[in-house]
Amino acid sequence: MKLARFFGVLLLVCVGTQFPLQAREHPPVVANAPETTAKQVREDLAHGRKMLVIDVRSPKEYAEAHVPGSINIPLGELSKKIAEMKVSKDTTIVTLCEHGGRAFRAVEELRKLGYNATSYCKLDSWKREGYKTEKGS
Repeated sequence: MKLARFFGVLLLVCVGTQFPLQAREHPPVVANAPETTAKQVREDLAHGRKMLVIDVRSPKEYAEAHVPGSINIPLGELSKKIAEMKVSKDTTIVTLCEHGGRAFRAVEELRKLGYNATSYCKLDSWKREGYKTEKGS
């Protein structure tokens, strides 16, 4: 019985090492990342504060639901598009994605490009707060 259990565990270990875990599509956000809450983004937009909200998800995801007033620039196109838009380096930029991983990576990329006032927000937090989203591109 113990021998059968041993071989069963051994088999699981061997099979497990042959099939590595898939890379996470949406990596987690690191601790102490510069997050702006959904409530703060909503208040800033409602009061007309000057800020640029960039949704870094795919166009398909953006079309399904997005924060009103946000623009869609997929993460892989961010560096090129932000340069084409000639956004001032002192512009307050909030990046957005579903759970924060891609948006946080966008913040890191923007900071490397010299943008200082950047943070990220999670669309799932926006939805949990009950705030309105829009559909379409």
